[in-house]
Amino acid sequence: MHHMYSEIQEQSQVLKTCYEANLEVLEKVAKGIFERGIEFIVFVARGSSDNAATFGKYAIEIFAGIPVSLAAPSVASIYARKLKLDKACVIAVSQSGMSEDVCSFFEMAKECGALCVSLTNNPQSRLAKVADFSIYMNVGVEKAVAATKTFSAELLLLGMLACLLSKSDEELKKLQQVENVVKEALDKENEIKLFVERFRYMNECFVLGRGLTYPIALEFALKIQETSYVRAKGFSTSDFMHGPIAMINSEIPVFLLGINDETREDLLQTAAKLNEQKIDVYSFCDIPEMKDFVKKNVEFSSNGLSRILSLTVLIQLFSYYLCILKGYNPDNPRIIKKVTVTK
Repeated sequence: MHHMYSEIQEQSQVLKTCYEANLEVLEKVAKGIFERGIEFIVFVARGSSDNAATFGKYAIEIFAGIPVSLAAPSVASIYARKLKLDKACVIAVSQSGMSEDVCSFFEMAKECGALCVSLTNNPQSRLAKVADFSIYMNVGVEKAVAATKTFSAELLLLGMLACLLSKSDEELKKLQQVENVVKEALDKENEIKLFVERFRYMNECFVLGRGLTYPIALEFALKIQETSYVRAKGFSTSDFMHGPIAMINSEIPVFLLGINDETREDLLQTAAKLNEQKIDVYSFCDIPEMKDFVKKNVEFSSNGLSRILSLTVLIQLFSYYLCILKGYNPDNPRIIKKVTVTK
């Protein structure tokens, strides 16, 4: 059995543990942000963690109204510049907590007076030792190169933080049901396995999302790239219409990720426009009308931010089975390693 498969399957339990183990420290982080009069939040991350950080940006801005930016780590690691961060909370997101460029930016932020929060799966990491608050995913060692349970844990924890910063007990309670949410998504494994069959010879695709699903589209594209070596390109639906749509043709499938929130009409319009152009569109979506515009829709049920976790599990299963279908080993992808060291 592949590590990637095992780690996808164990998420219902490990994410439940992750929620329970981190609620108290996240409450302290939110309190610290309020007490320090923090005016903005800066995320620093790479790879899958950067996609999770992008989700954190959307969730915190939408729910809590606090401006959030994504750091350019090279500003510190390559250019050795310092930033005015005394009114900022800098959150470093990293599975290993050891990436050189992320650590360099985080250490610079601490020197510049930022409130520093680390989110890692290694409580002894370099990031954790620098942080004012250290959040430990507590999901066990992730052996697969492709991040699954650590990515989901990052989404969960950043969603919880967004709820605490917005003082939304209702949304937090929805995330508390993460064990059941993930189990329901995992129950669609056979459906996903059959769905994947039609993509055996796919070598290029587009993956689109909007708002909270945009970061998951980026992650889906990354998972397909690193495990199946498909040229997958992730975009926001709005950015896609501003130029990249010119690359589309009837030989390139489009995957559309959606949830039934304020992005609903945009997603339906995007699907309709692609359908008019005779493009094969496939979706992972809880918008009932989406089925009228796509070749196949994988439905899921949950609500609030927990929908993002349902969606994430589904795209992880798809990525795993596509890799297997193409005859590759998801635990041993070409060139890349578990911890990527970049400066």
